[in-house]
Amino acid sequence: MSATTDDLSKLLSSASLVFAASLVGSFSTLIERVVISRLLSPQGYGEVSVAIAVFSLAATVGAAGFTQGVPRYMARFDDERDERGAWLTGLVLTVALSSAIAVALVAASPIVVPRLFDTDEAMALFLIFAVSVPLFVSFRIAASAIRGQENTLYKVLTRDIGYRFARILLIAAFLWVGVGIVGAALGYLVALVVALVVAYVLLNRLLPLRGEYELHVTEMTVFSLPLVVSTVMSNLLTRTDTVMLGYFRASSEVGIYNAAYPLATSLTVVLGAFGYLYLPMASRIDSEDEGSVERVYEITTKWIFLLAFPLFLTVVAFSDQIVSLFFGDEYVAGGAALAVLSVGFFTNAAVGRNRETLSALGATQLILVSNVVAFALNFVLNVVLIPPFGFMGAAAASASSYVALNVVVYAFLRYRFDITPFTRSSVRLYVGLPLLIGVPCLLVGRHVGGGLPVIAVFGVAVTVLTIVSVVLAGGLEPEDAVLVEFVERKTGRRVPLIRRYIPG
Repeated sequence: MSATTDDLSKLLSSASLVFAASLVGSFSTLIERVVISRLLSPQGYGEVSVAIAVFSLAATVGAAGFTQGVPRYMARFDDERDERGAWLTGLVLTVALSSAIAVALVAASPIVVPRLFDTDEAMALFLIFAVSVPLFVSFRIAASAIRGQENTLYKVLTRDIGYRFARILLIAAFLWVGVGIVGAALGYLVALVVALVVAYVLLNRLLPLRGEYELHVTEMTVFSLPLVVSTVMSNLLTRTDTVMLGYFRASSEVGIYNAAYPLATSLTVVLGAFGYLYLPMASRIDSEDEGSVERVYEITTKWIFLLAFPLFLTVVAFSDQIVSLFFGDEYVAGGAALAVLSVGFFTNAAVGRNRETLSALGATQLILVSNVVAFALNFVLNVVLIPPFGFMGAAAASASSYVALNVVVYAFLRYRFDITPFTRSSVRLYVGLPLLIGVPCLLVGRHVGGGLPVIAVFGVAVTVLTIVSVVLAGGLEPEDAVLVEFVERKTGRRVPLIRRYIPG
C-alpha cells in the first residue's frame, strides 16, 4: 500500500468518527438554537445571537492563531519537551491576550450594548459572555493540543459531545426557570468551566502536562501571527452579518436570520469531518516528503463534494419547510435566506480543505490575504444590502463572500504551488451532477409540499442518483478503493457492484 493510500485510509477512519461526532455536534448546535428560539421570542433569540457573535469574535482574536499553530508544531515534534513547550507557549500567550480583551469588553459595554441590542437585559448578557472569553480560549488551546496528538476520541468527548450537550442542558434549564436571555450566557459560562477541566484531564493522559519543556515563542508566533488576522477575518465572515443586522435592523430580524444560518452550516459537517486530522497529516506529509499532499487533497475533496451534494440539494429544495420544521412558523421567512446561504457554504465542499492545505504548506500569509479580501467584500456588501433588504441582504453578502474566498484560495494554490483539487475525472462530476441531477431535482422539490417524510425520501433518492451517476460516468479512481474497503469493513459486506468500476 502506498504512503498516500495509507494516509487516505487513516484520514477516512478518523473522518468517520469525526463525521459521526460532527453530526452530533452540528445537531447539538442546532438543538441549542432551537431551544433558545422556542423559549424566547424572535427578538430575544436575536439578542442572544448578537451576543454569541461578539463572544466568538473576541475569542478568535484572543486565540491569536494558536489554535492552528499548536497542533501544527506538536505534530512535527518527537520530543515531549518540545510538544509540551508548544502547548504551553500557546496557552500562556493566548490567556494573557484574551484576558485583556475581556477587560476591554467590560469597559466598553456602556457604549457597545445600546448600539447593538434593544432590551435592558442585554447588559448582563453581554458582560457574562465577556468574562467567559479567557475560559473559552483556554479550552480551545487544550482541544488544539489534543488535535496535535492526533487523538480523535478525546476531541469528540470534550468538544463535540461534552461541552455542547452540557451547554444545551444548562441553557434549557436556565431559560425554563424564567431567567430570560441572561440564561443563555449562564449556560455557556458553566458549561465552559466543566469542559475546561475535562479537556485538560484528557490532555494530561496523552501528554503529561508537568515536566521539562522547551518554549517555541518566536517560531510559533511568526507562524501564528498572520493567522490572528486571517482567523479573525474568517470568523468575521460568519459573524459580521449578525452583528451588522443588530446594528442596522431590529433584533427580531436577527432572530429570523439566525434560524437560517445554523441550518445552512449543516453543509460543512462533511468538510469538518475530514478536517480534524487533515492539517497535521498534510503538514507531516509536506515535512517528510511522504507521499503527495496534492493527491490527498484531490481525493478528499471529491469525497467531500459527493457526500455534501445530496444534502445541499435537499436543503435548497425544501428550505421553507425545513426552517418551519425546526424553528416554527414565526421564522419561516428565513427559508429564502437558507437557500441563498446554502449556495455559499456548498462552495466550501467544492474546493475541500483548501485553507488547511495552504497552512500545511506554511503559506499562512496567503490565508491572511484571502480572508482579508473576502471580509472586505462581505463588509461592503453588508453595508450596501442590509439597510434596504434586511436579513436577505445579509444572506446574499455572506454567500458572495464565501464564493470569493474559495476562488482566491484556489488561485493561490494553483498558481503558487501548482496544486488543485480538480482532476479530469472529478471535473466531470462537479459539472455534470449539478446539471443532470441538481436542476431537475430542485425543480421537483420546490413544487412538492410535505413534511419530514417527503424531505427524507427526497434526500435518499438524490443520494442514490448521485452514486449511480458517479459509477456510470466513470468518476471512480484507484484511491476510491480505500472508501469502498472502509464501507465493507464497517458493514461486514462486500460491494462488488461498485468495485468492478474502480480502475486497478
